[in-house]
Amino acid sequence: MLSVGKLLSKRRIEKGITLKQAEKQIRVRGRYLTAIEEEDWGVFTSRVYIAGAIRSYASYLGEDPEKALAYFRRDYEKKEQTTFKKRLPRLGFLPDTQKLLIGAVSVIFFFFVFYFGYQIHLYLSPPEIRIIAPDKRTFRNVEKIKIVAQTQAESVVTIFGEELFPNKYGIFEYDYPLTKGTNTLEIHVKGPNGKVTNHVEQYTLE
Repeated sequence: MLSVGKLLSKRRIEKGITLKQAEKQIRVRGRYLTAIEEEDWGVFTSRVYIAGAIRSYASYLGEDPEKALAYFRRDYEKKEQTTFKKRLPRLGFLPDTQKLLIGAVSVIFFFFVFYFGYQIHLYLSPPEIRIIAPDKRTFRNVEKIKIVAQTQAESVVTIFGEELFPNKYGIFEYDYPLTKGTNTLEIHVKGPNGKVTNHVEQYTLE
């Protein structure tokens, strides 16, 4: 019995046309033309694509495309066992992969919750002050010491009525003159949120 593959293959050979020539003329890849002639339908993504390729190939070879399609429908369209290659694989995950993805999403979610919670805490809290230098509190034979401290960036620092503005890292410096005995240094910091912190340090000059 004549089939669509045999029909088109026979017509191509009779006309002395190569698969390469046919591919260039009708812009259907040679492997699909070979599949049509060999009736290897699993190469195609769908019956619609098969029908379009058969129609183009038959017309190019001078064969009635409706006749070619009738052969195809007669022999193959109703065969349920014909399996076509899927255009795209369905996205699916193994149970272990699902657990990993859920775990990763959970970690990211809790990270953002923690981060924004921390930012809100910083916004609502008064600024903190950390003394970087000096690292001792008792001195001899000095007239002044350099205070280096860190607080929240964009805060305003006031020491003995003098306003200081920390750099982008929140660091500020102050030259503090010492007198004999105990010297009390009070640092007043007003954060960008309007909250205020008063920090007291004592330095002794012997």
